[in-house]
Amino acid sequence: MSAQGFLATRAVCSRIYPRRAHASHARRVVAMAATTEPRTSIAELLSSCVDAARKGCDEIRAVQERRAASGALASTRKDADDPRSALTEADTNAQRAIVNALKATWPTLNIVGEEEDEPLDPSLARQLKKDVCDVSSSPPIASWTEPTSSLTVFVDPVDGTREFVEGRLEAVQCLIGVAFRGRAVGGVVGLPFPENAEEPIIVWGVAQPGATSGVSGAIGGGATDVPQRARLSDANDGLICVTGDSKNESLAAARESVRAAADVVIGGAGNKILALADGRADVALMHFGTSLWDTCAPEAVLRARGGKITDLLGAPLVHDPSRPGGLINDLGVLATSANASKIDPDGRDHAALAATMRADPRLRTLLKRYVGEVDSGGSEGAGARASDIARCLRGAPVAASWVGERIVSTLCGETADGEDAPFTLAGYVAPEEGAFRGLMSDACRLELHWEGGDAASGGMPATAFYKKVVLGDLDHARTKAKTAPLKLSRDVGSAAVEAGFLACPSVLAALNDAGVRVPRCFDADLRPCDDDLIESKFALLLEDFAPAQGWKQERLLTPSQARASLTALAKMHATFMPAAAAARVGVDGDVGEDELLSAVTGAVWPSGAYWQPDMQPAEQMTTLKSIWNDTHLPAFKDAFKERLPELGADVDTIGERLQDVAVDVGAASHPFGPGQAVPEWAQKWKTLIHGDAKSANIFLREDASAPEGWEVGLIDFQWMGFGLGAVDAAHVLLASVDPQTLGYAADDIAHTDPDAPVKLMDHYHVQLCEALAANGAAASAEKAANIWTREETQRQYEAAVLDFCRVIFAYQWVRVKASPQSLKENESSMNKNSYNKSIANAMWVVKECDAVLKKRAAA
Repeated sequence: MSAQGFLATRAVCSRIYPRRAHASHARRVVAMAATTEPRTSIAELLSSCVDAARKGCDEIRAVQERRAASGALASTRKDADDPRSALTEADTNAQRAIVNALKATWPTLNIVGEEEDEPLDPSLARQLKKDVCDVSSSPPIASWTEPTSSLTVFVDPVDGTREFVEGRLEAVQCLIGVAFRGRAVGGVVGLPFPENAEEPIIVWGVAQPGATSGVSGAIGGGATDVPQRARLSDANDGLICVTGDSKNESLAAARESVRAAADVVIGGAGNKILALADGRADVALMHFGTSLWDTCAPEAVLRARGGKITDLLGAPLVHDPSRPGGLINDLGVLATSANASKIDPDGRDHAALAATMRADPRLRTLLKRYVGEVDSGGSEGAGARASDIARCLRGAPVAASWVGERIVSTLCGETADGEDAPFTLAGYVAPEEGAFRGLMSDACRLELHWEGGDAASGGMPATAFYKKVVLGDLDHARTKAKTAPLKLSRDVGSAAVEAGFLACPSVLAALNDAGVRVPRCFDADLRPCDDDLIESKFALLLEDFAPAQGWKQERLLTPSQARASLTALAKMHATFMPAAAAARVGVDGDVGEDELLSAVTGAVWPSGAYWQPDMQPAEQMTTLKSIWNDTHLPAFKDAFKERLPELGADVDTIGERLQDVAVDVGAASHPFGPGQAVPEWAQKWKTLIHGDAKSANIFLREDASAPEGWEVGLIDFQWMGFGLGAVDAAHVLLASVDPQTLGYAADDIAHTDPDAPVKLMDHYHVQLCEALAANGAAASAEKAANIWTREETQRQYEAAVLDFCRVIFAYQWVRVKASPQSLKENESSMNKNSYNKSIANAMWVVKECDAVLKKRAAA
C-alpha cells in the first residue's frame, strides 16, 4: 500500500480546527513529533542501574555497620506524625552515590529521587557498567532502544526506611526503576540484607510496554535469578495477600475484596511486590501514600515475571513526574502474581479483582476530589463503576470541574470559569453498565449532576459520553503494531478523523439542517506520537444518546429500523453531494460550497470506509481463492448444503470468482482515493459516507413523527470520508439488519421475500432523491431520480457487495475463525456484524455475493 493511502498522522492530528461559532474554545491538539535525538539502550541503562544499586546497597550496609558498632542511628521524620517518613543517613548517602554515578554515566538522563536533590559530587561521579544484565534470551529486548528524553529513572535509595530504623533489615531495599513514557519497563531491586546470603543481592527485570512477561535475573549472593523463597503463610486453599499495617478504611475494603486465605503484614513497598515475584505471596495491596519511586522498579520486575500492577481500580500506574496528582499513587496499588488466578479458588485474575473493587462503594471515597461528592462512599448508586475508563490521557480520573466547563463552554458560549459560569457541575457517576471495553477503544457514560435545579431547563445534558483511545494500553493494538503496522497507522488516523469531523462546526450545522443527528463534541484531546504510533492517545467528550432519553441500540435492525437508518444516511449523503453544496452558495445564513466542502476535506479521510483497498493489505486481492477453498468451504460445508442447496457446485468457486474481480470492484466502489483519477460518472455521486454503518453505531429512539417511527442517531465516525452513498447502504444490508429485514421467515431459514433487499435499496434511493430535492440540488424528487438514477445506484450497490465480501472472506472470517458454531456463540453480541453472529445473515451474504457475481459475468 502506498503512503498516499493514508492521511499522514501529523497532518491529521496537528491541524487546529476552527473555533466553535458559539463557544470560545479551540480543540486541544498536542503532537509528539518524530525525533532524531540520541537513543538509549534499555539493556545498557538497566545494567548501569544494577551497578548503581550495588553502590547504594554498599552505602546502606556501611551505615548499618556503624550503627551496630555505636549502637546509634541518626534519623529524622519528614512528617512528624508518620513513622513511615523516617529519613536516615542511609537514605541520603545511598541516593548521593546512585544519582552521581548515573549522572556521570548518562549525563542527559532524567532522574527523580525520593530525597531532595543535592549538587553533584565529583568524587562520586564514577562510570557505571553497561553490560551486567544478560538479556540475550530476548533479542527484541537486547536490541531495544528509546529516545533518551522519553526515559525517566526513579530512585528510592532506601525503600523501607521505617523498617531500617526499627531493625527489620530483611524488608529494606534499594529501588531504581526505568520508565518509558510513563510505563515501568526496567527495574532493579537491591537487597542489602538478603536472607541466607552474606552480600547484597541485586534483582533486576525488564519487560517491554504491553508485554505479559520479560527477562529477569539477579546478581550477588550466588543468585542468578529472582530467588524463590518460602511462602509467607501455610494457607494452601487460596491467595496470600501482603499489605501494610495501615488502618485506612479504603485499604480494609480492598483487602475484603481480595478474599485471601491469609492476609500478611510486611513492610516496604518494594518488598511487598517482590514477594509476588519470588513466590512468597500472590496479591499485594499498598496504601495511598506510596510514590512513583516506590513502585516503578518492583513493577518492572514483577511484569518481567508475568505479574501485573495497577491502581486499586484497575488503571495503569503512570510513572511520569509531571502527571496530574504529582508523584503519589493516591488511588492505591494492586499487584498480582503470574499465578494468582490459578491459586484463587474462584479463578479471579487481576482484572476481576480490580472490577470487584470498582463495585465497592467504600472505595469510591478515593475519587471524591475528582468526581465530586455525588459518588463518594455510601450505598447510593449501587453497582460497579467504570472508573478505570474515566481517566484523562495522563492517567488521572477525569475531573468533574473539567467536564462541566467543557460542556457549558460548548453549549453556552461562556468561559465557564468560577462564579461566572452559568451552570456548575457538582459531580458525575461513571456506571459500569453502559461502559465499553473494545479492542481499539474504551468508552463510558458519565451521569451528570448539576448544582441547582435550573440546569435541565437551561439545556444542560443529564449525561455525556467519554471515549478514550490509549493504544499502548490495548493488547489488540500492540498485537497489530507487530503484525499489521500499516493498520495501526490507519487506526491512529481514524481517531483523529472522528475528532476532526465532530469538531467541525460548519459540518455539524449542515447535518443539523438536514435532520441528521450526530453527537456534539464537547472536547477533543489528540496526542499522536509520530515516532512510535503505539504511544498515540486520543480522548473525546461527546453528547450522549442516553437510554434515559429513550435511545437504544439493537443487536440487528428490524425492517422499520433499517429503513429509518437508510433514510438518515440518505439525508447525510445528499447534504454533501456537489450539487447540493453548490445550491447553497449565496443563500443567506447558509454555508457555501467552498466553506462546507473545504471544512469536510480538512477533517476526514479522502476516501472513506475501513475496508477500502487502500486501508487493507494488498494480499486480500490475491488470496481469496485459497482462503475460500481451504478455510471457509470446510467450515461451512454442512451449512451450505442445508441452507444454500440451490447454489450447488457454484458455492465451491465463489472465492475464485470473487478474486477475479476484486481489484475492479474495489476501484469502482472507492473511486476517490489519493492519486486516483476520479471517473467522470462518479463526480456527481461524490459525498461523505459514514464508512462503518453497523448496527452498533446506530442509535434509535421511538418517535411517531419520525420516518418509519424511529429517530436515528449516528456515532463512531472514525472511517468517515468521501465515497459513494450506496457503499454505506450496502453495508447496512450486509452487516446490520436482522434476517427478517432481508426477507427471511421467522425460522431464519425460509427466504420468503427474496426481493426484500431490493426494496430496501429502492427506499434508500427514494429518500436520497427527496433529500436532494429538499436541499435544492434538484427541482423535484422526480428530476433528482433522472439525474441520480436507481439503475446506477444498483450498479454501485452490487460493486459494494462484492468489495465488502472481499474483506469478509479474506480477513474478517479468517480472524474470527468463522463457522456455524462461532456464529452461534456470538449470537448475543451487540458489536459484531451480522455475518459474524447470525447464520442466516452469513448465508445471505454468500448467496448475494454469488448472485451478483453471476449477474456481472452475464453482462
